[in-house]
Amino acid sequence: MNLKRKKLLILGAGIHQVPLIEEAKKMGLEVHVCSKTGNYPGISIAHHFHEVDISDKIKVFELTKKLKIDGILTTATDVCLESIGIAVDELGLIGTDSKNSKACLDKIIMKKRFLLNKVPTPKYIEINKYEDAIEFFNNIGHDCVLKPTDSSGSRGVTKIENISHLEEAYHKALHFSKSGKVIIEEWLVGEELGAQAVVIEGKLALLTLHSDITTPSPHRVPIGHGCPHPEEAKLLPLATNITEKAIKALGIGTGICNVDYILSNQGLQIIEMTCRMGGTHLPEVCGEYWGFNFYKLAIQLSLGEKPIFPKSPLGKINAAHNLILKSEGTLIKLGIMNDEFDWYFYFEEGENITLNASNQAELGYVQVTGSNPSTILNLASKTANIFRKSTKVSEGLI
Repeated sequence: MNLKRKKLLILGAGIHQVPLIEEAKKMGLEVHVCSKTGNYPGISIAHHFHEVDISDKIKVFELTKKLKIDGILTTATDVCLESIGIAVDELGLIGTDSKNSKACLDKIIMKKRFLLNKVPTPKYIEINKYEDAIEFFNNIGHDCVLKPTDSSGSRGVTKIENISHLEEAYHKALHFSKSGKVIIEEWLVGEELGAQAVVIEGKLALLTLHSDITTPSPHRVPIGHGCPHPEEAKLLPLATNITEKAIKALGIGTGICNVDYILSNQGLQIIEMTCRMGGTHLPEVCGEYWGFNFYKLAIQLSLGEKPIFPKSPLGKINAAHNLILKSEGTLIKLGIMNDEFDWYFYFEEGENITLNASNQAELGYVQVTGSNPSTILNLASKTANIFRKSTKVSEGLI
């Protein structure tokens, strides 16, 4: 299929959408980007920018009709999944329809579908008032986690170890929930891991497992990933089985999906699954391991192509870790960098940095390669920590 000059609409213009925009331009596509106005780097590099809130389903649909686009997609954000779904419904584009996109966005719908289709997932309830959370916490008998039903990027998510923390966590989850709905879920002790699942016409075509590292509890935010997962050979058959069930349960059509698992003494379970690629540089990490560009693959799928995958990975064991600071100000000097690894920055020395919604300042990321999947993520974490401690902001060290 000749993709030259086909019109692609990418929703979002933030740092995580930039590689998608750049790859679409390399492929010779006519690249349209919509987003709110702001200091978003994707705005200036797109062929055409449209000031449209990507969560506004009606306005996004009006734009898709006006432009007569050939494909639509995003990466690393859930807020526009229904907007994409409506374009799939009404214009016959490739992706996941609006009803099923909503199931990937709304954790209550997702959990109900998982239970109906026997997808293993942690126990939960929807809570309508603070007292419901107290009752669930007392009944479950161990740690829990409170979540908004419709946020992404771990916003508003809090681990609860003590009942005295419930009220504050409940109100925080409500603050980040557009629908005003919150769930409480049992916290399973074990390893959090994930996968990028390539789905074509409702069928799992490729599943690549990765290891995860997050900030400490109670507000766990992903900050790094390694690929492959050290136990991929052992876990892949079970992960494939339950992921196929989840794809069916959620009605996912075509695209690359982000999957979050927990491996505990109860076995492997799916926490969440959504019909877009993961953030925290997962396309770069998984692509480096498999030896092909995941952004290009996502674009090809959105335009109706059916690429042929290698039978086994052709790339390198690797990991990426965010370069995170916990204070804001003027970036005076970048920290110590190991020349053996690849470093990517969103800021330059002399620029002002500010904290994001997770109360962090993300300067960029480091990507490392190695020979041992069991140690690669620790290597990335250690490298990022050395950089962080030696970076200077304003008048002091971080």
